[in-house]
Amino acid sequence: GYVLWRTAVFMRDNYTCQKCNQRGGKLEADHIKPFALFPELRLAIDNGRTLCKACHKQTETYGRRVELWRIAN
Repeated sequence: GYVLWRTAVFMRDNYTCQKCNQRGGKLEADHIKPFALFPELRLAIDNGRTLCKACHKQTETYGRRVELWRIAN
């Protein structure tokens, strides 16, 4: 499930952060539409993007910010 999704996202994005273009290092697979709010999209490759840890932390849905995102959207 999740591990295959994560690997597929990384492979599609050539193991490169989609914001800063860092290749390799500490990469994370980010759910564009939040994991908690869109269970039907959890394993959809198109709902994922590769981000380095620093860029992932800056997203509007990182961690607990997902609640604010839900209210705003």
